[in-house]
Amino acid sequence: MVQLSDRQTKLITKLLVLSSAVTTKTLSEQLNVSLRTVKNDLKIIQAWLKQYGDFYRAKPRIGVWIEADKTQRAFLRRALVNKDTDIASTPTERLQQMVLLLTVSDNFITTQQIENKLDISKNTVITDLDKVESFLKSFQLRLERKNYYGYRIQGSELNIRSALEAVLNQMVSYYETPALISKNTLNDVRQLNFATVPEIQTVLNTVIDQLELNNYQGYTDFDLNDVLTMVVRLAISTMRLSMNHPINSYKPLKQTKRDVTMLPYQLFVGVMHHYDFSKLQDEYTYLLRGVNPRFDDQNIAILTKSIIEDVSHQTDYTFNSDGQLQVNLFSHLLTKLSNKYKFTNEYNPFVEDLQQRHPKLFKAVFQALRDNISANPAVVSESFVAFVTLHFLVSLEGKRSTKHARIIYVCSTGLGVTSLIKKEIERHMTNVEIAGFASIMNVEDKIKTLKPDLLVSIFPITTNQLPVIQVNPLPSESDLKRIRTAVAKVLNVQAASLQQTRVAHHDTNHDVEDQMRTLMLNGSTVYCQLRAYLGQRIPKKYQDAFMIHVMMAVQRIYFHHSYDSQMLSIANQQVSLVDVKAIKKIFLNNQLEINSAEINAILQYTHIVEDDRGDDKNG
Repeated sequence: MVQLSDRQTKLITKLLVLSSAVTTKTLSEQLNVSLRTVKNDLKIIQAWLKQYGDFYRAKPRIGVWIEADKTQRAFLRRALVNKDTDIASTPTERLQQMVLLLTVSDNFITTQQIENKLDISKNTVITDLDKVESFLKSFQLRLERKNYYGYRIQGSELNIRSALEAVLNQMVSYYETPALISKNTLNDVRQLNFATVPEIQTVLNTVIDQLELNNYQGYTDFDLNDVLTMVVRLAISTMRLSMNHPINSYKPLKQTKRDVTMLPYQLFVGVMHHYDFSKLQDEYTYLLRGVNPRFDDQNIAILTKSIIEDVSHQTDYTFNSDGQLQVNLFSHLLTKLSNKYKFTNEYNPFVEDLQQRHPKLFKAVFQALRDNISANPAVVSESFVAFVTLHFLVSLEGKRSTKHARIIYVCSTGLGVTSLIKKEIERHMTNVEIAGFASIMNVEDKIKTLKPDLLVSIFPITTNQLPVIQVNPLPSESDLKRIRTAVAKVLNVQAASLQQTRVAHHDTNHDVEDQMRTLMLNGSTVYCQLRAYLGQRIPKKYQDAFMIHVMMAVQRIYFHHSYDSQMLSIANQQVSLVDVKAIKKIFLNNQLEINSAEINAILQYTHIVEDDRGDDKNG
């Protein structure tokens, strides 16, 4: 049986996401390894895939790809998760299993016990324990080593749970890319490899049973990622309570009327009742927010200022003079830190790009967030750091501008990120103008309306009308070089003449105008994506009203004035969880977080029924 390393697993995961060929050069840049390493890894991947069928394809000067339909890709993903083995075969898997062993035991665990559990040598155990110690240290935990006794974890209960949650989340969501989430994710969780600590699998299965008993798909406030986080946290609570390790105290839960109607409460009560545990306030709070602190508006305003000052000091750049950065960052932190619920961290495709291309700024933001919010990596994750870094990059590039060859950028990102992409392309060459942004659905219409000279797209697009440059979500150096070459060809000049240009002034009125234009573009993108998804379910007579509603919804969300359940009275219609997830994904892809009240308002348009005469009646 062919075994894959962590890097090879990551590489095949990328191939499973892509729908077209990718060159080995592109893969080497994305993984930050040499071409030779990628080619050697692809040989092993080809052998691994051959165990399951004829899926691997490669052509000179075109690239490599996996030839498989959706069902086959889902099968291969499950094969990657299970790896057809009962033992931990990679360093990452061994670290995970060791942490699990240590966190579910109050007693010392000997080297011999770890050898037997993981079926590895003593030297491997000793080497891996150094990595475990480093991992635990990031959570402010200590690996206690005692001669003749063995090893155990020392530290606070919340920090132990943070480390345990991080490991379980890695195992439950090993592949970050949302496109790889299968339709049977809960069944995938039931099949995870817990050979060294089977009691964890028993508890996870019990929690999932309770989830299904509570008909979780009927609750529209939480998506699948939220549900998976609930499963993980309740499993952790159950295991730690069974060891007599509550979080702080035995204070009983005081639920509100709203709590009783919500899925987290129903699931919490069901699991606590199953194991005959008391319903404790701290355990319920942990289910809702994990170890994330909760701030009020005033503290977030102070926090925003402090973070900007810290990053300014570390980078020696005056970010604190940018009022727009203050507003945007405050809005972002308000959404993330003031909500009652804090389940999953967002998927962020820019993490690796930002770490590699802006290491100083990324490190400064990372340190500022750790100093001002939390030193716990479960709270300040790389994804969180990357989103905040994007705000600072928008500010950093704000004074740079160039014009002339017209480009349409095809993407599905949103407010701050589109501005960043615009500045990132423009600052690297003169005579460039971003004519506008388009989605994959409306690109043809945008071409007719905006009449660009070329397209820059993160998606594969085939068109005979214009040159198309396919790039990474955040254009890399090689992407920018290809754009520069294409621009030079359009303008009939030498590529070397297209250098970055700085402007000497800062037009505040233009910033406001640019912000409003971006907001309108973002609203148009969201509307087009919703129309493409909902299709004929929106009655023709109401399509104009639906467009206005979506544009206003984008504006409400952007300025933090969303509907809530008290402001909006909605008829009791049957709402599809599939629709809720799809709408959430559309808004999240555009960097907008939409709540259940706004989703329900949008879906009301699908409940309007037209009779044969064209009159409408509310169905």
